[in-house]
Amino acid sequence: MRTPKDFDYDLWTTEDGKNMVRVKATGEVTEVSRQVMLALRSFEMKLKRSQTGIPVEGGKGARATLLSIDLFSLDSCDKNSDGMTPPWLIDDEQNPEKITSLKELEKEFIDSLTPTQKEIFLKCLYGGLSLRKFAKENSLSFSSVHDSVEAIRKKYFKVFDKLK
Repeated sequence: MRTPKDFDYDLWTTEDGKNMVRVKATGEVTEVSRQVMLALRSFEMKLKRSQTGIPVEGGKGARATLLSIDLFSLDSCDKNSDGMTPPWLIDDEQNPEKITSLKELEKEFIDSLTPTQKEIFLKCLYGGLSLRKFAKENSLSFSSVHDSVEAIRKKYFKVFDKLK
């Protein structure tokens, strides 16, 4: 049983399905109907949600989730940084070396595809066309297109496994 300390009741359900409530102030235990249990659980969860998170600066009792893009913990920041950019806000897209290496891997991957696989990749996997529609438009069987997609996936993982 985990209930917020400000919540006035302990709630639980017995193995035989009875809904039980204990009043914290008096210690009295009683069985309640399902509707009462749902109402108390709802209030308990509302109270729990209001107590989670971290205090918001300037807000009286207001709290925000820990992973807000507006708030961060200085403990999560790199010790060598200026303390203002938490690691989960760093944009890897801004890293020129990473962009260059990804573009090279992408080119290597596309060059490793056969002409049919390249067309399937660009139109279906990248472009969003369904495999069935592609097969119909190109007079191919769905199973052959599906097999090509599996071959594309294998090549993809083989090329991009170099990132690890």
